[in-house]
Amino acid sequence: MHVVAASLEWHLLFRLVALSITFQIFFFGPLTVWIQDAPSRLERRRTNGMATIPALPLTLGLAWAYGGMSWNIFTVIVFVGITASVQGWMHMTLADDAHSSVGGLK
Repeated sequence: MHVVAASLEWHLLFRLVALSITFQIFFFGPLTVWIQDAPSRLERRRTNGMATIPALPLTLGLAWAYGGMSWNIFTVIVFVGITASVQGWMHMTLADDAHSSVGGLK
């Protein structure tokens, strides 16, 4: 959709779609956990961990796009940092339950 918007010079639509893609990549783990709607914290935590695998290459692609279709080390570090922070926050949030009997997970 962003390719079509760019080719038609629909700048507002292009920016909205780019923002949506950015949000989806930065919050890939939490969104995947939310969509999965697993019954246990352990399953949700595993899902978040598995979501990290595709999230990091997607983040590199996003950094490349925001860097003007070239590698900008600052953009890469910032984008990977944001994605890793969100993934890590979700992972720790799913482990933060003192009432659980299996390693902090239900």
